[in-house]
Amino acid sequence: MAVAQRSGRSRYRLLLLILTAATLLTLDFRGFGPLETAQSRVRDVLEPVVSAVDVALGPVAEVWTVMFSYNDLRSENARLRDEVDRLGSADIRSAAQQDAFDRLLATTGVTYVEGVERLTATVLRDSVGNFDDDVMSIDVGRRHGVAPGMAVVTSAGFVGRVETVDAVSSTVTTVSDPALVIGVRLLDTGDVGLGHGMVGDPTKFEVDAGLRWPETGDLSELPTIGSPVVTAAGSRYPADIPVGRVASVEPAEAGLAQLVTVELAADTQDLGYVTVLLQTPEDEAPVGPDSPFSQESP
Repeated sequence: MAVAQRSGRSRYRLLLLILTAATLLTLDFRGFGPLETAQSRVRDVLEPVVSAVDVALGPVAEVWTVMFSYNDLRSENARLRDEVDRLGSADIRSAAQQDAFDRLLATTGVTYVEGVERLTATVLRDSVGNFDDDVMSIDVGRRHGVAPGMAVVTSAGFVGRVETVDAVSSTVTTVSDPALVIGVRLLDTGDVGLGHGMVGDPTKFEVDAGLRWPETGDLSELPTIGSPVVTAAGSRYPADIPVGRVASVEPAEAGLAQLVTVELAADTQDLGYVTVLLQTPEDEAPVGPDSPFSQESP
């Protein structure tokens, strides 16, 4: 019983001491020497107690802070992740839009043909029933004025010929098809010949008819490597459409003719848009004294 009384008195004295100290510390009589001395002594007495309380309660305070700030931190992290994802998605969309714009410019920037109405078309991907690398489908057809035989181009050059036409779509046989014969002119020499796509290489075109090997044997009469090749005026298509550039020249048919290999100007394997030249095609290639074409030419 005595121990309990002593413990109660101790707690009472400690409480009284704390209240007294708090009172002394909060009093504000500037210049009053005894009070300042008392406040200093109280701070000295309480310093170990305050330090011990800080040590004991410090981890609890940190845990308490973390507990209350965890949800805020998690929300902020989620917001930052969403912002990063949004910016990444915006970059991808911007790149895709720029790519589509560049492709469209490459299609509509046709400057080598004048006086011919043009129609921009989108190349359709994964067309039903289209298993031929040398055939593509486009989203314009009879309703848009498209007819079989019309030339299809990009700003780079000749792409192919309209083959079949439906109401709102068409198929195009590309210049890389070895079966598509085209009349071409070599700008370096002015010679006109017939050519077609090279088997097994969609980037090459062969001119293997109509070009005679120089009878004098003067190799300077051969076309220069890198010189342009365009559609000929005597062909079914508008003249001067770029076809490509001379890659190599060698003799063919026992040295009587030239075999000219041409690097195609237009990439027929990766097209997003094309331009259809709405010029009524000829049923047959024109024939004349200066033309190598005959009625039997395809």
